[in-house]
Amino acid sequence: MLKTNISDGWLSDEPRSLMTLALDVVESLYGIKARDQAELSLFALEQELAGELKDMNASQQLLPVLYGSMGVVGDWERFFAVDNCLMDRVLSRRRGIPVTLGILLLHLCERFEVRAEGIGFPGHFLVRIWPGEEGIVIDPFTGRQLSRHEMEQLLRGARGNLARIKPNHLKAADKLDILTRLLNVTKASFIHHQQFSQALACSQLLLKLKPDCPFERRDRGFLYEQLDCDQLAADDFEFFIEHCPEDPVADVLKAQVAALDLGPKTLH
Repeated sequence: MLKTNISDGWLSDEPRSLMTLALDVVESLYGIKARDQAELSLFALEQELAGELKDMNASQQLLPVLYGSMGVVGDWERFFAVDNCLMDRVLSRRRGIPVTLGILLLHLCERFEVRAEGIGFPGHFLVRIWPGEEGIVIDPFTGRQLSRHEMEQLLRGARGNLARIKPNHLKAADKLDILTRLLNVTKASFIHHQQFSQALACSQLLLKLKPDCPFERRDRGFLYEQLDCDQLAADDFEFFIEHCPEDPVADVLKAQVAALDLGPKTLH
């Protein structure tokens, strides 16, 4: 069951680190034991990295050590696996996808006093770090610095061959933007594996961040429908229709609401 109180403070003025927010998601979905295990894995990783970086310049050596001897790597073979989206599993496996490895990299940069920021790049989360006076863009999936040409290739993969990099593509993302991206990716992975209850929990967390977002309400409606919660699905679909009447999907949803079984259920 979703522990909604965990996310109640997300929009407050209380400062919360990005890693704390990512671990909130784990606890909301799987409870305090999963979070405790994640924190133990994180502490062990930090201690190992501290030992590896002893007497080294962290800003110069953090990436080679983290993606070298410590074995952090992007999971090419199981890219869409739920294991790559949940921070407790990413920390224990040291494998993930760009956004989860990016969150880990940002946390470790902060821990070892390396200036860094996340970039909400279309289709592929990136990290900018400052090993010296000049910032460089890193792919957290590989730990490599990206050239502008490589970033353009990523962009075209996400937006089509006519896409060109614009300044807003490379601007820093704030913590809640990154959390939103993490939740969307996690929700999509659960849907891909037909784990609709967990996907619904992610949708509920997203609505904590954007309570009046008609598109998130629409998506939650589809999940309610998959879980045979027809009245709740209809409520969300009607919210979307009311707020986005010109959207082409609105007409489809009107027909869908009409087809839902909204009558009283007979208990046997």
